[in-house]
Amino acid sequence: MTRYLLMGTAAALLFFSILCRFFPGMRLKRLLGETANLSVSPNTILRQCVLKYSSLCELNGGRMNTSVYVEKFLRQLKFGRFSLRFWDRLGGQLLLLSVFADGIGACMGLMGGQTLGNVIWFYLQAFLSLYLYFAVIGMIDTASTAEELKITLADFLENRMSERLAQVKRDNDYLDEQEREVRREVESVEQTAAVRGMQEPRAAESELTELLREFLA
Repeated sequence: MTRYLLMGTAAALLFFSILCRFFPGMRLKRLLGETANLSVSPNTILRQCVLKYSSLCELNGGRMNTSVYVEKFLRQLKFGRFSLRFWDRLGGQLLLLSVFADGIGACMGLMGGQTLGNVIWFYLQAFLSLYLYFAVIGMIDTASTAEELKITLADFLENRMSERLAQVKRDNDYLDEQEREVRREVESVEQTAAVRGMQEPRAAESELTELLREFLA
């Protein structure tokens, strides 16, 4: 009974260790797939990444360490309430516990007087657990997916996004200059109208004075 309990516990720990690596890895692959058209991506996380980057660029005058920003962004990614790094470490810990449970079963069997043929199943399960775990991890390839996602985001933010921000800044500067020119023209027209307004009463008064002089003469 103890033998089957330990083997079942080891199998359950292996199953959960694979899940801890599988779902976060699929999340990264999904994010990587949505970076194909990053400028119009409906993904909330990617949109927040782009908007925050543009805001920081404006605050820092266009100077940003893009690689550091992307690295921090990837570290903040979460699956559920916990970060992807937490799930990665938890998966490794559960795998070690699975192999440890198989080792305990083999040791208890040998101490109980069982033959090698009875305890060899624990060793086989441990080796198969390691093979299955690393096979699934190799198929998901979380590390390379995260690196590719990092390169894609850095390329977009540093090249395309920076150029767009620079163009927007140039457009805003041009619009500001045009607005200042319009204001100067309006002020010039107002000043001219004011001068004319002051000159017209004086001219009328001068004409009236001349008429009075002619009449009195």
